[in-house]
Amino acid sequence: GGGSFSLQAPSSSANNRVMTLPDSADGTILTTTNPKAGNIIQVVSASTTSVASNTTETFADTGLTASITISANSKVLVLCVQHLDVQRGTSSTPCTCAVKLLRGSTDIFAPANTKNIGIEGSTDLQKILFLPLHLSFLDTGASTGSNTYKTQGRVATASDGARVRFQDDSNPSTITLLEVAG
Repeated sequence: GGGSFSLQAPSSSANNRVMTLPDSADGTILTTTNPKAGNIIQVVSASTTSVASNTTETFADTGLTASITISANSKVLVLCVQHLDVQRGTSSTPCTCAVKLLRGSTDIFAPANTKNIGIEGSTDLQKILFLPLHLSFLDTGASTGSNTYKTQGRVATASDGARVRFQDDSNPSTITLLEVAG
């Protein structure tokens, strides 16, 4: 194809470098300035054990957040484990909650039905549901530069003392962001 390739000696004997080539097959050397589409370029991870609660029908931050700075045409694969517990209040009214993922202030992964997680048809009062919510989302709309991701949650119906808590019992919630070359 054209162009040239050269190997040059180090500037002094103290600057020796070794390059080992495979002995049985041809290969391609990948550089970070020209990754192949689909390659993982970087990984950022964050976690929290700080407890956050919400007893309202308004989405509020859970305390789980991470930022990543990406190159042009990259995507971000978001992997999240959000620990939560949902507690019914003083009646047998079902208690459900919703959790969503945001990039900045934009919803990028949100449930269509806000009553998607929780305690439905039981007459037990003060019943509690503990679970780790696992989600993954490939964000193809991330901007070149810095992108911040976070989760938010709310109860679907704020009545009778219903609440949702995040990171309960010191279980860490984690968010991992992987930059994927475009």
